[in-house]
Formats: sequence, C-alpha cells, structure tokens
Amino acid sequence: MKRTVFLLLVVLFLGTAFFSCKEQGTGGSATQPVTGATNELLVIMPKARWESPMGDTIRAFFGQSQMGLPQAEPMFDMINLPLSNFDRSVKAHRNVLMVSLSNEVDSATLVYSDSPWARTQKVFKITAPSVEAFNELFRENKDLMMNVYLKAERDRLISIYKKTPNEKVFRFFRDKYDILLYCPGGYNINKDTADFVWSSYETNVDSRGFIFFQKPYEHESQLNYQVILDQVNEEIGKYIPGPLDSTWMALDMRTPMSVANYQYDGGHYAMLIRGLWQVENDYMGGPFVLNVVLDEQHNRVLYLMAYVYAPDGKKRNMLRQVESIIFSMQMDLPEEKVKNDKK
Repeated sequence: MKRTVFLLLVVLFLGTAFFSCKEQGTGGSATQPVTGATNELLVIMPKARWESPMGDTIRAFFGQSQMGLPQAEPMFDMINLPLSNFDRSVKAHRNVLMVSLSNEVDSATLVYSDSPWARTQKVFKITAPSVEAFNELFRENKDLMMNVYLKAERDRLISIYKKTPNEKVFRFFRDKYDILLYCPGGYNINKDTADFVWSSYETNVDSRGFIFFQKPYEHESQLNYQVILDQVNEEIGKYIPGPLDSTWMALDMRTPMSVANYQYDGGHYAMLIRGLWQVENDYMGGPFVLNVVLDEQHNRVLYLMAYVYAPDGKKRNMLRQVESIIFSMQMDLPEEKVKNDKK
C-alpha cells in the first residue's frame, strides 16, 4: 500500500538563544492572567500593512491548515490591531506578534519577550527597514515562533490539569506505571489490561480520549516508524472495538501522516506522529497524535496516543486539549517526589 509521509523537523523545546535578545515589557503587570481565546494570535501592525502582501505572508503561515485534521482548520486564529489600539484592554493577550517597518534601523531584528504584561504571555517583535528585510527575517524564524506559541498553549493547558487533576486517573498511572499523568475531570478508564489503557471523555456529540501501552525495550528496530505504526494498529485493533460487530479502531494508512524525532522531557528519544484514525468496516474516524517515548531507566517503550471523534464539530482545540494530556507525562522522578505524590 502506497503512503505519502511528510517529515517535519519540529522544535518542541526552545531556548532564547535563537533570538536577538530577550526583554521584559514595561507598563503592565506580569502577575495578571493572559486574555484572548485559546489558539489565537494577536498581530500588531498597521491595517494597510496587514492587508498588503506583508500581511498575506503572516496569514499564510500562522493560518495554514493544522496537519492531521480531516477538515481544514487554521493553526491559529488571528486578530489584527494597529499599535495605537494596543492598550490596556488587549495588552495581556496570550500570543502577540508585533511588526513594524522603520527607516531608522539598518537591519531587521527579532525580539522575544516572555510574560511582559501577563503570566505565560509570549510576545515577538519584528522591526525591519523594508518589506524585503522583513520577509527574510520572517522566513528564517517563522518555525521557531510557531513552536513557541504552540508550546505555550500546551503548557497553559497542562498547568490547568496539574492544578485540578483527575485524581483517579492520576493515581492509576502513578501506582501501576510509575509515571505522572495529568488530565481534567470527566475522563474514565474504559480498558485496563496488563499493559494497555484506554481512557476517554464522552458527550452526546463528541468523544476525546487517550490510549497508553508499553512494551519492553529489546531492540532499536522498535523505534522504526513503520514498526511503530504496525504495533499501534495491533494494539488498538485488539482492545478498542467499533460500534458494531467486526469493527475496530485502526490508523488510517491511506492518508498522509507527519513524523518528527525529538527529545522528550529534555533527554528521552521520542517520535511524534500525526494523522487520522478510522473504524474498520464503518464510517467513524478523526485525528490522532501519537507520542512514542523511550524510557531507558525502566527499559521500556511508552506509547501515548490522543484522539478526537467529533463528526459535526471543529476538532483543532479538542485535539490540542487531549494532546496536552499525553504531553503532561513525567518520568524519571526522584524517589522522594513519587513518595510525596503517593500520599
């Protein structure tokens, strides 16, 4: 079966070394919470520039379709305001991109500010002497900016989950698998075998959930892309039935997937895969995010898959919510931490 695979080089954990400098904002308070809708980007630039090819460049990138969704949805929803309207009422927006052209500068610069006017706020400011200089700087740094905004949205969700975790799910993973996993209330454990767990949150109109299983690490071939897909298909086909007899959950192998190798939690080899799932012999399906992590300390491979089923609704925000659950996983914890959490 022929399948197209897009290889994405994703930077998931970024430092400030990529940027010209890091500054703290003034005129506001970083103690207040961020404002604005989830997955929304506020672009500060003159309306005439926003409606020009310069604005087209920004919209084309941050508004590109989210990979792995069955219907097109943008990576970020965007709002444009001129600098004169960037006042106290909007200054605490969660994600901000400020763009200006000035003949008083000799070269384009990119400045990153972390929480200048609100907690967890991410602000980038681009200043350039010309449109051409802006385009070059934007092209070189757009992926880094995207990943900072995406990671900030994920971290905000994880922070909420950690404040009021689902105690039943948290204790289950802590006691059985020696990992800390945080999810909000409403999630139930539907399947619990020796090494396979399926948990979901169900409503009358949609479903979101995550799947976890582990395998002893025996050979590096287990981290091969195709081997991982085959392993996941075998497990979900075995343990997650469809709505009718002779139906079961499976990865959609006919549509493009994205795959990226990276370091999870600062040092563990990991692979992130995005694509679509389906129910064999039925019409159900939706997006998934699969995170596969090598746990060297316990000599095991951990598989965590987030998925969404929402046939009549948008899926981007829902997928990012459940995706944040699998990225909340903590491992290699000091013994004291595990003991304290078990109290």
